[in-house]
Amino acid sequence: MASQQKFRLVIPPGTTAEEREKIAADIITFIQTKAINDHKGYSRKTGRYRRFPAYTKEYAKKKRTSVSNVDLVLTAEMFNEMKKLRDDSKSITIGFEAGTDVNAKAEGNQIGSYGKPRGDPRKARPFLGITKKDASEIIRNVKEEAA
Repeated sequence: MASQQKFRLVIPPGTTAEEREKIAADIITFIQTKAINDHKGYSRKTGRYRRFPAYTKEYAKKKRTSVSNVDLVLTAEMFNEMKKLRDDSKSITIGFEAGTDVNAKAEGNQIGSYGKPRGDPRKARPFLGITKKDASEIIRNVKEEAA
C-alpha cells in the first residue's frame, strides 16, 4: 500500500482560515503550472525544482507527445485530486487522500515506482512541494490581497 503523499507548509502566525484556504489553492495551482508548463517538480532532496526525467519512447508515443514534455497530466486525474488535507494556525498540509488510487499514482511519480515494489530514483518525478522562496511569495501576495 502506498504511503500518503503530502507535504506540510509552515505559515505565519495570525493567518486567517480564509487566507489559509487561498494560500493552499494558490500553492496547488503553482505546483500544477510548474509541472505542466515548465516540466519541473520540487525535489525535497535538493530543495529546488528539477526537470522531470523523459518519458520512454513507447509511452511518449502512447501519450502522443515528445519524450521530453513530461507534464504528469495524461488523464489530469492526479492533479484534480490534489487538495488541502489539513490546516491549523501553524501549517497547511497539501497532498492526496490516503488509500486512494490517485495517491498511489502520486507515489509512483514521486519515487519512480509506477506500480513496482520499489522506486527508481532515475525515473522519479517528484512534484509535491514548493521552494521556501515561492511559498513566501504566495503567502505575501495573499496577505496583501486580504489587507
